[in-house]
Amino acid sequence: MEPTDPRAPTGRFEPLVSVVIATHNRPAVLRQALKSLLAQTMQDWEAIVVGDACRADTATTVAAFEDARISYIDLPVNFGEQSGPNNIGFARARGRFVAILNHDDLWFPDHLASMCGWIEATGADVVIARGAVIESAASKGSRHMILGMGRGGFYDPVTTVGFGSAQMIRRTSLPGLGPWRPASQCVCESSQDWLFRAWRKGAVIATMPHLTVLMLHSGKREGSYARDTAREQEELMDAMNAPDALRVRVLGNAEEPVPLKRFRYLKRRLLAMLGVHPRARTFRRLYRRGAFIEMLRRKRGLPPMPGREPGLKELLARYRGSDGGPEGPL
Repeated sequence: MEPTDPRAPTGRFEPLVSVVIATHNRPAVLRQALKSLLAQTMQDWEAIVVGDACRADTATTVAAFEDARISYIDLPVNFGEQSGPNNIGFARARGRFVAILNHDDLWFPDHLASMCGWIEATGADVVIARGAVIESAASKGSRHMILGMGRGGFYDPVTTVGFGSAQMIRRTSLPGLGPWRPASQCVCESSQDWLFRAWRKGAVIATMPHLTVLMLHSGKREGSYARDTAREQEELMDAMNAPDALRVRVLGNAEEPVPLKRFRYLKRRLLAMLGVHPRARTFRRLYRRGAFIEMLRRKRGLPPMPGREPGLKELLARYRGSDGGPEGPL
């Protein structure tokens, strides 16, 4: 019997991992994220790319890979942030595990293989990898932050930060853990809000002591959505040919979060047990509910969040601006 090509589009194909990639009008960085996925040592995956009302060049970028494992769907109206597209990806996932890859982040070649092994070994519902937040070249003297540390190998609501690209979830656990909440309903980042709520529901969340994710946050790069470039990602993908040398380079200019003093830690842990996210307390001092995503959109060069309940005039303006539709009455 001939071996089955894992890329063959068959109705019975159930991959080991479903990879969810939310994207909006940044085809250059999306191309590099997909290259990091294609370079994985573990190839039993499907990718669900969800466009948030994207231009046609996003669909062209995905199609250019000519890989049947990669599917693309596009929202007809802009949701405005990652939670909506991610939830669509979760609902369509068929794999035993679900991994998130933000469109401007990169995975080391052994990311999926390592995460699958760790989630099986620990029996966890969720696994968080070590991730390096790569500082912009414009941030002179800045050091990369290493995130994803736990306590005793498991998530700690006070100290653990695991952004989307560092997460893998057991798909059978998703119904009980629920979807990501819209950013407008969160005080802190949607990804951290979801992890905290999963922990509160009793999920086993393990942390993997292996650096496999590079995060290039668009919110740290002024006007990142106003230009379609991916110079940083391209340079890092070239360096992925020698992954351990790249890890040494990144870690050599990195630091961990400053540990909390014992009393402060215990106070935040108690608040966490009572349902108050320790990270949200800091955000509340800086932003009202939903204001964080508004700040990020300004930084990225995007317009304000789209209205969830537009009136007649707003709808008319939206459709007239999209394709120059008829001006007169029907």
